[in-house]
Amino acid sequence: MVASITKRDWEEYMAIGRVPLSVREPVLQSWQRSASSGITSLKSAPKLGESELVAHRQEARRLRLGARAALQKAGYLLNHTGNMLLLCSNSGVVLDVAGDEVTQARGRENHLHVGGRWSESSIGTNAIGTAIHLRRPIQVNSVEHYCEEIHRWNCAATPITDPADGRLLGIVDISWPNDVEQANAAALSATLALQIEADLGRHHAMEREKLMERLQMRRRRLGSDPVLVLDRSAREVFASEDFRRLYDGNEALNFLRACIPNLMGQAPEDIAEALSGSLPGADLEVIAEGEDAIGVMLSLPRRRPVPVSHGAELDKIGRIGAVTFELCRQARRLAGTHIPILIEGETGTGKTFLAQAIHRAAARPPGSFEMLDCSTLTTRALREDLARETRRSAMLEQLAESGGALCLDRPGSLPPEAQKLLLSLLEQVSARACNGIKLLSLSSTPLYDAMQGGRFRGDLYYRLAGARLIIPPLRMRRQEIIPSLRMVAERHARTTGKRELRFTSGALSLLEAYHWPGNLLEMSNLVAMLDALSPSGLIDEKNLPAEMRRRSERREEHTLRGSEKAEILEAIEFADGNLTEAARRLGIARSTLYLKLDSYGIARTRKS
Repeated sequence: MVASITKRDWEEYMAIGRVPLSVREPVLQSWQRSASSGITSLKSAPKLGESELVAHRQEARRLRLGARAALQKAGYLLNHTGNMLLLCSNSGVVLDVAGDEVTQARGRENHLHVGGRWSESSIGTNAIGTAIHLRRPIQVNSVEHYCEEIHRWNCAATPITDPADGRLLGIVDISWPNDVEQANAAALSATLALQIEADLGRHHAMEREKLMERLQMRRRRLGSDPVLVLDRSAREVFASEDFRRLYDGNEALNFLRACIPNLMGQAPEDIAEALSGSLPGADLEVIAEGEDAIGVMLSLPRRRPVPVSHGAELDKIGRIGAVTFELCRQARRLAGTHIPILIEGETGTGKTFLAQAIHRAAARPPGSFEMLDCSTLTTRALREDLARETRRSAMLEQLAESGGALCLDRPGSLPPEAQKLLLSLLEQVSARACNGIKLLSLSSTPLYDAMQGGRFRGDLYYRLAGARLIIPPLRMRRQEIIPSLRMVAERHARTTGKRELRFTSGALSLLEAYHWPGNLLEMSNLVAMLDALSPSGLIDEKNLPAEMRRRSERREEHTLRGSEKAEILEAIEFADGNLTEAARRLGIARSTLYLKLDSYGIARTRKS
């Protein structure tokens, strides 16, 4: 195949924009794209630096592995023929070269060699870059190239697509100088691309077999847990029936599957971090062969007996998500001290439950746990307590002698005079304590703000708030809603002796999108109500209360993605644009937040 135009045709187009009548349409369109990209008359393609090239080749290692046999054979056959073979990435970077050594040496002058970037936006019209743009084979000859210095070359390139999902992996190109005759370059390029794709297909089939082997090896550990195994293209290798039933059409699982193909070139640990928290309630394992990830395994752990130890309850609660994990980590460290702890959070967030878990996590026998509702205290009653004339004063005295925990609920509700008397009572009890007592306080409103506003005594505040633990509302940790629901349902089943509720993916999507004004208290009430009204224990959308099924007028707001997007924007705004802090509040890895920002089209132009 010869060029469709002459040197004069090219010169007139470059000088005055005259379109040659004989120019091929794909070449003309590529010229126009090159002109709009601002390409000048370059003598050589841009070349990657050494470290950038190493990273690029590492990212494309699967393509290079699949092309190894084809390059070895073709390189031997093309030696001393004036032709060379180039394997390029899907961005036009030359990864490997084989074939005639003299031609390779000539190619280095134009960076038509390893490290050269041959995309259209880098060097204008050429077979490699134009094949990438068109997603089909093309041959570009001499003066059809956009830059004059590249007219010395003829090139035939064919795209290589992934047999697993059809994505463009790279380009195989045959290049030769103008003074060398070559009639079969396009056919050879296409044949090599087919061979590489066939080898990649065999490798992919072997990977799927290895994924099944890994699943069988883990069966003893997983037991009857619902499980899903996905290959590198996020196609299903295996799915248990209960997993399919629970996650059929689940938005979070669909999002996770969409992310997997774009992450598979990264290190397994980076993939695991990026996908962490994407599917609430599921354990995620990236399956690797050597340094390369080949798939992902998701499982839903069923209840299993675990050895009881100090802090085991806090450890279990901490598995709900990243935000709760950090909260429980701090709580466990404070449990072994006598530092007074102030636990703050909206109504229903589980302040009492956390206080009791801290009490039970004490290293020594924890003694009794006594609650004191400050909203019921009066000035007169507190004076009687100080005079040791009441039943409550006897309880406090016994607590001081035996050790244990005193938990003050709603101390901010006390009037100023009663606050002073409460402080005196606490000092009296502490002075009589033989082994010391653990002082815990619960508040639904920020006591520090009340102190700053003059509504709460400073000396009492600092007596109660040796350390502060703040429980965020459920709407601020959207990723923890479903794991919290499963824990509440499990606890209800254990308490009542009934079977544990199961939820369809549609019901879970609505529950995750709901704003939960009553937090865990509302969730506990919901589980009890559903358990009483559901004959089968399987909860679908229609079983949920009307407020949870109500849809917003705006389409985006009534979907899980719309709700998640709103929560992400709210967390970023709350963190003043700090993406690291926003990710922590959302309970996800920062890399996962970046993926979600890209998915929703939210710019990252914020401080991090």
